[in-house]
Amino acid sequence: MKMQTLHFEEFGEEGNPVFLCLHGLLGSNRNWRAVAKSLASSHQVYTLDLRNHGNSFHSKECSLAIMSDDLYSWINAQGKRKVILCGHSLGGKVAMRFACDHPERIEKLIVVDIAPRSYPPEHHIPTFDAMLSLNLADLNSRKEADQALSGLVPHWGFRQFLLANLTHDGSNYCWRSNLSILRKSIENLSSNPLQGNDLFVGPALFVRGGKSGYLRSENHSAIKRFFPSAKVEELIDVGHDVHVEDREGFLKIIRKFLNGSEFSS
Repeated sequence: MKMQTLHFEEFGEEGNPVFLCLHGLLGSNRNWRAVAKSLASSHQVYTLDLRNHGNSFHSKECSLAIMSDDLYSWINAQGKRKVILCGHSLGGKVAMRFACDHPERIEKLIVVDIAPRSYPPEHHIPTFDAMLSLNLADLNSRKEADQALSGLVPHWGFRQFLLANLTHDGSNYCWRSNLSILRKSIENLSSNPLQGNDLFVGPALFVRGGKSGYLRSENHSAIKRFFPSAKVEELIDVGHDVHVEDREGFLKIIRKFLNGSEFSS
């Protein structure tokens, strides 16, 4: 049986430090392209699609632990020894889990606007139900999909993010993401990725959006519990999609971290 592997895009040159980017729920590797291109002069950057997302394989098995295992298999298959791992939202949870599972494989860890805590799974259910309610067989254009979804997802920007999952297979429109399995798995995907004696003592950076409620000041103690060397930085005027809403501000923060400036004390 052929081993299933994660889809990815590569930027930069072989021999530079390896920088991996993981997207959030219902996102894809494309969410990191602009950042990857900016870092490509100094790093070999890989942007990955998690299982059941983007162009990666679909599977009935879907959990944070399994996604961490996927990443371990992918890194080994690529022949990489140590990596800088960066994850946003769901990708940040997978990154935290991986760092505690395989600390020897992590040079530095970057977690974007997510904390080591559980989140209400029901928050995502209306979004999945809205997407699953579309009759894809009757769609004739992406504009029709946008109009059909607008009553259930009124925020234009978020709707465009979701519709980035829509593709055409030559006959009909279909969803890239495995929506039904992701919906069934949402309780696990919303849970705290860490527990008990999980620990990563290496360099770690958490970047929060000042207008986002995902990573709050009261989460700092949990971050320090699992990541005692962690530094938390904030971009004040952005929401959850920190690296998209203020790419230059985000890049400035992580470049300081990558250069060691944030851990000089």
